[in-house]
Amino acid sequence: MSKTCLILDCFSLVYRAFFGLPSTIKRQDGQPINAVLGFYNTVTGLMQQFQPDYLFVASDHPSPTFRHELFPQYKAQRPPMPMELKSQIPLIEDLVHSLGAPLVKLEGYEADDVIGTITKHAPSDTHCFVITTDRDALQLVSEDVTVIAPNSRANRVFTPDLVKHDMGVPPQRVPDLKALMGDASDNIPGIPLVGPKTAKHWLGLYDSLDGVIENAHLLPGKAGKNLLEGQEDALLYRHLATIEQD
Repeated sequence: MSKTCLILDCFSLVYRAFFGLPSTIKRQDGQPINAVLGFYNTVTGLMQQFQPDYLFVASDHPSPTFRHELFPQYKAQRPPMPMELKSQIPLIEDLVHSLGAPLVKLEGYEADDVIGTITKHAPSDTHCFVITTDRDALQLVSEDVTVIAPNSRANRVFTPDLVKHDMGVPPQRVPDLKALMGDASDNIPGIPLVGPKTAKHWLGLYDSLDGVIENAHLLPGKAGKNLLEGQEDALLYRHLATIEQD
């Protein structure tokens, strides 16, 4: 019988809890705990639902990642963490430890990379459920990995078919898509004048970013010319968008 591995994207769930519950929820000493309470409710609800054999909480490491070294503008547009949330992080880490779950983070890498590595190296008889609101994780979806985006009404459960329907490409091509059209949430520019429709069309014609680049001389218009001139950029953007799994 297949075992269940539950992998939680810590900061994705923490931010969701922080903005989803009023900041007026505080301890008697005035310390805000809305994110702590929301995170606790989410985690305990998931544990009851899945009864997992394995449980991991993956977190970002505070140090710069290899992506920042390759591309200093990576995620540069993101505002700093609100102080009302920052003060709750030690409490959330204490909460994770009290659940007996490992809080896994690694210098130079993001939570996505930790999640990707766990899903790849999980025992063969294990199905992994990744709980995150981060759509980068959709590239991990397979027959053995399901991504669940928590929602107050109904959770979105991403299977390979749903990723193809939602993104227009299969899971393994999500980084190729983002390399072409960009990803505003991560500050990845993409190729100028290449939007989602064009990127999906090109990938439909040539299967992968490598295939698209190989045939860039055949692509019409200014967008095609931009790719022809920006092949190195496209490969860099794909590297930035690809979750490390080792």
